[in-house]
Amino acid sequence: MEEFAHVRWAPARDRAISEVKAGEERVRVLGLVVDKKEAEFTLDDGTGQIVVICEDPKLGENVELGSKVRVYGIPLIAGGIRELRAEIVQRMNGLDLQLYDEMRREIKKFERELQRI
Repeated sequence: MEEFAHVRWAPARDRAISEVKAGEERVRVLGLVVDKKEAEFTLDDGTGQIVVICEDPKLGENVELGSKVRVYGIPLIAGGIRELRAEIVQRMNGLDLQLYDEMRREIKKFERELQRI
């Protein structure tokens, strides 16, 4: 753990999958796993889908079809397909997605109001 003490990561920006763009440093997305292969899975949040690549196989080992998952990672575009190179994968099965979406909308509304000030 000490070897990583000097590493500072940029904060991950909360994004809907449809908002993820290549070139962003780090993002965090949340959705349902709709497809799973050995070292990757596809996440869907209702706004779009993104392929999550797990370079470390341990990241995706507890991910199952239908799981709610939050992923922190680096967005990439490969052959026109949006991908996210996973750094952290968290199972979120106890999360109420409707309440989460409502909270995100309220935060965006609040941020727009702050920009007007």
